[in-house]
Amino acid sequence: MSVDDPEVTTVTSKGQITIPSRLRDQFGLEKGTKLMVVPTDYGLVLKKIELPSVTEFQERIAERAEENDLSIEEVNQLVHAARDTDQ
Repeated sequence: MSVDDPEVTTVTSKGQITIPSRLRDQFGLEKGTKLMVVPTDYGLVLKKIELPSVTEFQERIAERAEENDLSIEEVNQLVHAARDTDQ
């Protein structure tokens, strides 16, 4: 597919769009797939993002905690503190 083969979709009253099935198949977009919406000078770009599973995320945190000599409780406190400052 190229930009010469555009697809047309409609924005609903809730701001939703349907991505045509041909494009969903081509880009491996399934129910629950996360997409990042990036505004550009030319319009919007949709980018598929891969988020780790909860188990994978917990494993990554545990590895980093061991490398930095932090307990799980200390990691949880840091996460909560970061969330509080973002709001």
